[in-house]
Amino acid sequence: MSDEQIMMTMISCDGKEFPVLPKVARMCGMFANTMEEDDNDITDFRLECPKLNADTLGKVVEYCNHFQTVEEMNEIELPFKGEELDEIVSQKWYSDWANNLTRTQMFGLIEAANYLDIPELLNLMGLAWTFHIKGKSAEEMRELFGI
Repeated sequence: MSDEQIMMTMISCDGKEFPVLPKVARMCGMFANTMEEDDNDITDFRLECPKLNADTLGKVVEYCNHFQTVEEMNEIELPFKGEELDEIVSQKWYSDWANNLTRTQMFGLIEAANYLDIPELLNLMGLAWTFHIKGKSAEEMRELFGI
């Protein structure tokens, strides 16, 4: 059986199911550590994500699917070679995807990437959040963080 024929299901806290390839699920360190190495040996196809709502998990799956099936995201190099997200993340899909997220989605994805242990997504979201708050006044920051 080939990798493409085996599907797993990631399930949000509100019950929405997202079919994913095993290689997509393995991007999540939380699942990779407990999954069989050979896809044909997998017996548990349901991956519960009790801390993630459907919107956030859907975005995680969208990112991981693109990463695994279309184009891996390049490593974010330090020091930064630009002043805007799309200058640092030169791959258009990733910079557009991150730039089009709402504040709520961005913050949810930071939490999700940390919870699921997806370093590439956490790095992208950390960078995107940095640009989101860049140039804000102290008052705007207090309002943004509810302090």
